[in-house]
Amino acid sequence: MVVEQLDAPDPEEVIEAAKAAFRDGAMLTVQARCEGEYEGRTSGYLGPGDRILVAKPDGTFLVHQPTGHKPVNWMPGGGTVSPRLSEGGAARGAAEESSGDEPRVAVLLARRTNPSERVEARILDAHGLTRFDASDGASYEESGTEAEMHEYIEQNPAVLEEGLRIVEHERETKYGFIDFFARDADGVPVVVEVKRIQATLNHFDQLQRYVSLYEESEASPRGGGVTAGNEEVRGLLVAPSASERVRRALRDNDLEFVELGEFGTDAKGATEAKLTDF
Repeated sequence: MVVEQLDAPDPEEVIEAAKAAFRDGAMLTVQARCEGEYEGRTSGYLGPGDRILVAKPDGTFLVHQPTGHKPVNWMPGGGTVSPRLSEGGAARGAAEESSGDEPRVAVLLARRTNPSERVEARILDAHGLTRFDASDGASYEESGTEAEMHEYIEQNPAVLEEGLRIVEHERETKYGFIDFFARDADGVPVVVEVKRIQATLNHFDQLQRYVSLYEESEASPRGGGVTAGNEEVRGLLVAPSASERVRRALRDNDLEFVELGEFGTDAKGATEAKLTDF
């Protein structure tokens, strides 16, 4: 692992360091006051500000502002990032307004051809530059996933309710898969819907559809020969947490909520759902 740092490099030093990093397959980060421009499926301009620019060996390019976890502009991997010197002045309209005597600035240009896109960052004042010859062959292994919740519940149904017995895992219906079909201690059928994130009204609607489907005898009659008929059925929504609004909607429709705090997420993770959470 090699790390090289430059303090307040001038434009020529930025260009030389960037060329060497890209040639050797190293990561490059630049802390700078810069402006940016995007051209592709749309077009846009980002005015001057203090930001961190990140260029990776696979062509990924990120422009980060001081706040927020997402880059304000980026280019995914698969393209190229190249450095060059350019006349000073604003990126937008620079050609028309340049008088020819502005100081030269370093430019990092990220582009790809399919689709045709380009992100240009003009470094007006470089505060620092870091070259990082990184090596990382590890893969991310996520814990606390919905699949792990399913496995935990299947092995420990009593965490939801004493006497609960799992009859079937992932029962298929015309609306999708019911996570668990179970029976309580009195033999009453229970439809269980599991969510890894904070329960939402969409999750409530999903559980309500599954329960109604069972009540209407439209669910597939699998799982130990169970049939619906006019049999009473309960609905359980299982999640790390739920707002009072969701809990009230469940109560008003004779459905229930079970809090499984062992799989809780932080405040942001609880509200930012992924496709795999549905």
